[in-house]
Amino acid sequence: MTGTKEDELKEKVSERMGRLLIFTTTHVGHLLARKSNRELSRLGFTLQIEQFPILFTTYFSGDDLLSQQEIANMLQKDKSGIQRSLRTLERDGYLRIVPDDIDRRKNLIQLTPAGKMVVEKVIETAETIDKQVTDQLTGEELDSFLVTLRKISALLEK
Repeated sequence: MTGTKEDELKEKVSERMGRLLIFTTTHVGHLLARKSNRELSRLGFTLQIEQFPILFTTYFSGDDLLSQQEIANMLQKDKSGIQRSLRTLERDGYLRIVPDDIDRRKNLIQLTPAGKMVVEKVIETAETIDKQVTDQLTGEELDSFLVTLRKISALLEK
């Protein structure tokens, strides 16, 4: 597709879809995820933003080890999808999958020191990217945006 045709197509899509909340928020989320993934890659991490929820859930659970099923339930994902991500994170050295001492059928998830370090670096990176974006908004714009997002989130969670 030539540059002009591609630009025309993008304009048509944007003109129609850009007014839809679901399209716009998904697009912004995609752009933020892409920027985050690039920054993590630049810093030498093999992580993708899609793996963050598992790492964050495990990190913030502290000393309470969660099972694969508990993580799947908390993230509202199917256990098999969580299991694939866990295996990748284990392979990359960010967490360990250990059998439960009481119920051997259950696997518990434990962050490694490398996993704890990467979560802290990811949080720092996310805060930097967040600041780069939000510094372009006035305080009033940011407050209004966050209030609106929280309101939409609450409506969708009902």
